Amino acid sequence: MQIAIEFGGGEFRSLRREGGRLLARRVPTDYVVVNSLDAQRRLLERHGEGFAACDEGMLVYGMAARELAELLSIPLQSVLDGTRLRQNDPVSRQLLGALVEGLLPPSPPAGSRGLVIAALSDEPTLDEEHDLQFLSHLVKLRGYAPETISPSLGLIFGEGSDFGYSGIAVHLDHCSVDVSIAFQTRQVATFTLPFGGARMDREIALSEKNYVRLQDGREALDIRPLQEWREGVLTLNRIIDPRTLELRNQYRELAHVILFRLQQELTPRLLHQLPRRLPLIIGGPLAKPAGLEHIFSQSLLNVELPLQISALRRVTDFRFASLRGGLLLSELVQSPALKAA
Repeated sequence: MQIAIEFGGGEFRSLRREGGRLLARRVPTDYVVVNSLDAQRRLLERHGEGFAACDEGMLVYGMAARELAELLSIPLQSVLDGTRLRQNDPVSRQLLGALVEGLLPPSPPAGSRGLVIAALSDEPTLDEEHDLQFLSHLVKLRGYAPETISPSLGLIFGEGSDFGYSGIAVHLDHCSVDVSIAFQTRQVATFTLPFGGARMDREIALSEKNYVRLQDGREALDIRPLQEWREGVLTLNRIIDPRTLELRNQYRELAHVILFRLQQELTPRLLHQLPRRLPLIIGGPLAKPAGLEHIFSQSLLNVELPLQISALRRVTDFRFASLRGGLLLSELVQSPALKAA
């Protein structure tokens, strides 16, 4: 069995091939802690979602956590701090294990591969490498042999067959942007940026002064409804209110930052390894709205790249395209013809 699991900033996703079918799972990384009152316990049991006992009361995770946070006016927490694991937080570590268990079927056949898709910075620190080792270990505990690729390289394999698996892939996630430049399946350059949907949500919440009063009387920036609204936006082509206009402006700024950094990465030395024309593939959870390709096209007029973009494609399977590419790469590596070559 081959399975791919992606550790995104806002949710974890998995995709596996079983009996000729592709089976997908995803789970948010959010959780809340509530008092262990009998009434609340009965409410959770009726909801049928994941919860567990902890020292502070009841720990609720998954989609139920978001609904409960709104119902009880309590803050959402995450097992991740951006894209990083929380240090000295045993509750988060235990919940990480539970999330991975829910995404990966147990007791796979011997030799099953688990492709881990995770974004790392250009020069990973020891702490980042330790985080990846910990996540890979959780995959290994489920009986899979873990290997790692970046989400943008997964896009190249998932969406780049028409281009000979060559191109520039931009993976837009909740907390980061991951970019790969590849030529004929070989990744020749990569970089990440600490921007994403979380930053957009925060900027819009600040501009609207969107605060909520918690049970203890404190006020906190209420980002959750902004995230839910943004995830429901289907197009950037039709501006219906100031909030949608601000979101489109946030996307424009992000596209400009990405392309300007790409311009810097395309050094003469790197260009010698590449053709003069490459496609640009845009994917990831933040690539959902239609019109994003137009925003990138407009930004390309302002940022002069030292090569030509032959085609610009926004993936339709924005959540799982990288995972499909990971499965394809795993199958290619195990191909008898490839091994014999």
